[in-house]
Amino acid sequence: MMDGRGVTSTTFLARWRWHLVGAAAFALTAILGILCLWPIASGRTDAPFVDKLAAQSALRDTRQSGAPRWAPGSMREAEAAMKAALAAYRLEEVKFLPFRDYRGVRSALDVATTRIERALAEGNRQRDEAKTLADEALEKAARDTSRTSDVADAMHLGAYNRTLLQKSKIALTEARAIYARGDYVEAASRAGEASVGSRAVTGNAVLAAARYADASLVARWTRMVRETTAWSRETGGTAIVVLKENHRVDLYNGGRLIRSYKADMGSRSINAKLRSGDSATPEGRYQITAKKPGSAYYKALALSYPNDADRAEFARLRNLGRIPRGASLGGLIEIHGDGGRGKDWTRGCVALANPDMDDLFRRAGVGTPVTIVGGDGQGVFARLVREHGSASARIQ
Repeated sequence: MMDGRGVTSTTFLARWRWHLVGAAAFALTAILGILCLWPIASGRTDAPFVDKLAAQSALRDTRQSGAPRWAPGSMREAEAAMKAALAAYRLEEVKFLPFRDYRGVRSALDVATTRIERALAEGNRQRDEAKTLADEALEKAARDTSRTSDVADAMHLGAYNRTLLQKSKIALTEARAIYARGDYVEAASRAGEASVGSRAVTGNAVLAAARYADASLVARWTRMVRETTAWSRETGGTAIVVLKENHRVDLYNGGRLIRSYKADMGSRSINAKLRSGDSATPEGRYQITAKKPGSAYYKALALSYPNDADRAEFARLRNLGRIPRGASLGGLIEIHGDGGRGKDWTRGCVALANPDMDDLFRRAGVGTPVTIVGGDGQGVFARLVREHGSASARIQ
């Protein structure tokens, strides 16, 4: 059939069919175009490049801050979160543009940034706490080592204690060098070793010095001094009192103290003298037996050591086995010159500076009584015992 223009109905329908197909194709193309452009227009395909760079920079700063050392657990979490975020970033990056969706990547970067900040904060906190502990340990070690050095200056230390003190000083020096490198944990450990060694030396010294703070012994020494000064007052005579721990020689006349001289004692005078060769200055009541204007140590006043009390004590201790059978009591204890060295160095004698020895030599004579005691309870050894006891009480 044909219409008035000579076009068959079949041809008409065919034309409309193609028009519809074209329209449908155009509509589909428009829809696909809209679907492709929508993700781009909505920002989903925009790569969070700046956020990634910021997170990577923060991670580098956190690594450089020392967080891997001070907060290893938190740092591992931060590294893992950053690795996951970068993997997600790369996965989206290789997709065709319309199919990219960086929303999950942004969330992953936020998580990584949070964990990086946490690792940085925890690392800083742990480092600061370790530094504070190291500061305290170094200060304590310096204080302990200084106190022990003062003890070493005040008394003779045996080989073991001298070695232990030297090791403590070396440990303190090493601790300071380690601290300067920023290794606060190791610095605190080495400083602790220095403190332990120093306190051990001080403790050993305190045990040796304990007799100087013994109330009964101090009372006995005080009584001996009082009796000697009383004798000087009653007779009007000259008397000498030697206080070992005070490093002092006092000269009395008519009961009045007229001169005091600084004195060096035996190198081991912290101990009571037991036998020959122990380098301890004896304690007891003696007399000057001779005046020597010429001596190996300038001038000398020979003393009547050993006396009967010394011999009796020597015999008692040897019977108890505290003194070897082959040992002797010794002698040749003097007050002589060449002192004034500021340390105990003699083999048991009392040494004065030469000008003081001149003065004492002129004032004293044969028969002048000489009383030697440990001290008056206020000297260097007694103070050491008290200070150590106070420090121990504070520590406990």
